[in-house]
Order: sequence, then C-alpha cells, then structure tokens
Amino acid sequence: MAACEAELRETIRVGTRRQDPLSPQKYRYFLRIADLPEDNTHVEAVVLFRFAEGTDGDLAANNYIVTAYLKQLR
Repeated sequence: MAACEAELRETIRVGTRRQDPLSPQKYRYFLRIADLPEDNTHVEAVVLFRFAEGTDGDLAANNYIVTAYLKQLR
C-alpha cells in the first residue's frame, strides 16, 4: 500500500462511503482506480471516526485509517 498512497488519499477524498451497520463510527471507502498492480480494480479503506478530549477539555476529532487494501471487484 505504500506505493499507492496517492490513490488511498483520493479514495478517502472522493470515494464511495458506506457506514458499518454494527459499528456506526466505522466507515468503508471504495474507489475504482485504473492501473493498479496485479489486476486489482479498487482501493478500499476502513476509517474510524472517534473523539478525544483535548487539553482544554473540548472534544477534538480523532479520525484515523484502520486498514487499507487493494481489491479486485467486477
């Protein structure tokens, strides 16, 4: 995935987003990208949206990518 960092960023920016029905803070992002290695057609990323308490006591966003991988879809 390190070689596809630009594609991963593009997936998060403009890809299709689906919320996980069992974990409402988890989202999956998909994007079809041409010229991926080994006949893969899509980049998929799993993102968690969390909040943490900041130093001043206010809530601060703590969003992060849990995993990302290349996938062959039809």
